[in-house]
Amino acid sequence: MKCVLAFAAIAALAAGACNKNVKVKSQTDLNTVNACTKFEADVVVDGVSGIGALSLDNVEEITGQLIIQNMYDLQTVSLGALTSAGSFKVLNNTNVYKVDVPQLTSVDDFQIIVNPNLKELTYSNISSTTNFQIIGTHVSALGVFADSKPGNIEILSNTDLQKLDFSAVTETAGYINIANNGKNANVTFSSLTQVGGNVSFADAATLDISKLSSVKDDFSLYTNDFTNLTVPALSTADKSITISGNSFKAIAFPKLTEIGSSLNIVNNTNFKSISKTTFPKLGSVPGSIVLQGSFDNITFPSLKTVDGQVSLSGKGKLSCDDAEKALSAADNFDCSLETVDDSSDGGSEVSGGDDNESHDTSGAAAHTTVVAVIGGAIALAAACI
Repeated sequence: MKCVLAFAAIAALAAGACNKNVKVKSQTDLNTVNACTKFEADVVVDGVSGIGALSLDNVEEITGQLIIQNMYDLQTVSLGALTSAGSFKVLNNTNVYKVDVPQLTSVDDFQIIVNPNLKELTYSNISSTTNFQIIGTHVSALGVFADSKPGNIEILSNTDLQKLDFSAVTETAGYINIANNGKNANVTFSSLTQVGGNVSFADAATLDISKLSSVKDDFSLYTNDFTNLTVPALSTADKSITISGNSFKAIAFPKLTEIGSSLNIVNNTNFKSISKTTFPKLGSVPGSIVLQGSFDNITFPSLKTVDGQVSLSGKGKLSCDDAEKALSAADNFDCSLETVDDSSDGGSEVSGGDDNESHDTSGAAAHTTVVAVIGGAIALAAACI
């Protein structure tokens, strides 16, 4: 087999086939690509029928893109020797159940997106990547992600995935988006200190971001299923913070001093109290504050300025008068809280809505040479003669 590949490689290199873009139309085209250990162009496999197994196990490096998409007969993908690629994209292949790239360590753009029957994804040690996305699969486990400073990370809608370990990541140049994975998903970014873009965590059973100190864009937490949120190291969020629809009973940002835009705490049913330990050092909010829920208490002990509008709504023990006192740093205040007096039988409503207590004090809110490869192929061929 090695001799066959050696002669095929000489023929391919002599014809310049290892540095020309290939749009695969048949297995013959795949064989041509597989004759190259290093392929210095793009390989696109798009909508080709009759290929059930795609194997390029001789290729060690692709400097361009490898795109496999819209392959409705395809079931398995194997690149057993591939160590690096410009891009590796497996997109919209409805019957693919296995993708195997066990030696892949360096890839600029890694996308496994909308392969609804994919259950086996094998990679062992991704140590360099700019964009890493796994979306819309049934994989139940991830490989080792060893890049400490990647670009973007996006893991979405992998409903069998329960362990997301990115503990090697210390910072990202771009965004992090984690959402809608397994019901009991455990998300670990235990070494993460800085996110260069926005960061969003949703639908997690546990979350470790214990060293996160800086977010350069929006920071969001949606519909997470754990009860206590502590972000102990975060001191600055350059844009907004949004906490919505979670199961949190307690929230703590003990070092947060600055928010670049707005603060939104909305529809966290079990979260009743913004206490003195929730945002103890938050001093200014240049945007708006939106609080919606069943609040019994609101305290911002260090808040001095709020440039945008404060809006409160919901139903709890907190009255608009008490809320306005707690948020006296704001000039624009709009409150439509429904206050429950639990001293009355059954907890009757004392005030609320547009017809009861409401305060509105202002207006609008604000790229190895070919010679070396030929030489190696000729040497191997000569040994076979």
